[in-house]
Amino acid sequence: MSGINRDRKTNIPTRKSKTNSVPKSSISRPAEGRKEIPPTPQKKPVQAKKDNSRNNDRSKRQQGERKNNQGAKNQNHSGQRGNNRGGNRQGGRNYDSRNSTQRVSPIAEETWARVVEHDTTEGIITAITEGKLFICRLSAKKGIEALNPTDRIYVGLDQSKKIHVDAFVGGAKIDRMSNFARQDLPLVVQLFIEENSQHFIKAFFNVASNLSLKQHSFELLPDVGPKKAMQMVKERRIASGFNSLEELNKSCAIDAAELLAKRFVQEIEDKTLEPRLLDHLLPVKA
Repeated sequence: MSGINRDRKTNIPTRKSKTNSVPKSSISRPAEGRKEIPPTPQKKPVQAKKDNSRNNDRSKRQQGERKNNQGAKNQNHSGQRGNNRGGNRQGGRNYDSRNSTQRVSPIAEETWARVVEHDTTEGIITAITEGKLFICRLSAKKGIEALNPTDRIYVGLDQSKKIHVDAFVGGAKIDRMSNFARQDLPLVVQLFIEENSQHFIKAFFNVASNLSLKQHSFELLPDVGPKKAMQMVKERRIASGFNSLEELNKSCAIDAAELLAKRFVQEIEDKTLEPRLLDHLLPVKA
């Protein structure tokens, strides 16, 4: 047959034949992807090695310098220790503060002192110096008789004149003194003022003036108020200055030496008390 009929007889696979066209035992081809390319090794730059070597050399050099400096320091320190052991050391176990030339004794410039208490059991004399009214503790020489309060003793540098005192022990605080010593201290200071009455008359009682518009210098004395201070100023003006403590006491009805001694003791006990008459009136000028 030819023509149209012949074209119609073209074999066209049916649906069933399509499904059965591929055999069941066939294996599909695996999927093929992009091939992996191995990484190319990267070479380290030569400059980095040089920098590292430079850094290592620099660190080694710094370490060497540190060791040298530390060695020099240790050598100097050991040398100083050796010198100090040789006798130049200013401190340590065998250091004696009494033999130090740098430390000055508080009574180095003092010559005389007044006895406040003598403890014969301990061999300690509590005294107050005449120059600055400094309370100190002194070691008494062996074999001396017991000293009485207000006794005058030599504390200067001349060893031949030191009859009662052996050496300076240290300072003394009023709150740590015995009851008898605290009671006798104002009396000792008062006796010192009375024996040097002309100095305190000229240096204080005849020249004292106003501290402010509301306070006079006389008001620094215990138990002296504004009225009593004005009375003392008036009596001083009438007498053209006091000639003695007796005249002052009689005209003003006070005990000037006792009041001034109490003020001195207050300033000795309280270092913050201002103004300080001790700084203005001492030492006593002959």
